[in-house]
Amino acid sequence: NLAEFLQATNRLAEAEPLMERVVSIFETSFGKDHPKVATALNNLVTLFYDTNRLAEAEPLMRRMVGIFVDFTVRTGHPHPHLETVINNYRILLLEMGDTEAVLEAKIGKIMAPIA
Repeated sequence: NLAEFLQATNRLAEAEPLMERVVSIFETSFGKDHPKVATALNNLVTLFYDTNRLAEAEPLMRRMVGIFVDFTVRTGHPHPHLETVINNYRILLLEMGDTEAVLEAKIGKIMAPIA
């Protein structure tokens, strides 16, 4: 909560290490592929996005999609955030300069287990 407050009040440099710590704690507590980890990663991605650090946000966003795809494979039900995360990943890739063809290839590779 403190990290989110710091981010909301534009104290991003103070928020970042706290957000990274939350990711680490969630990975230890729930496992590296748990949806709660993806939620924590989303907060860090938002911070990177807000500070125009798209190249740093991309692998975290890719990992988030992978976590939700894995959830879908394991449970047989799409995670409620899967579609939103895929759309956000598309937007990020486009902003980074990927063409539609490259974007579709990247997303297709991640989505292959449920295709």
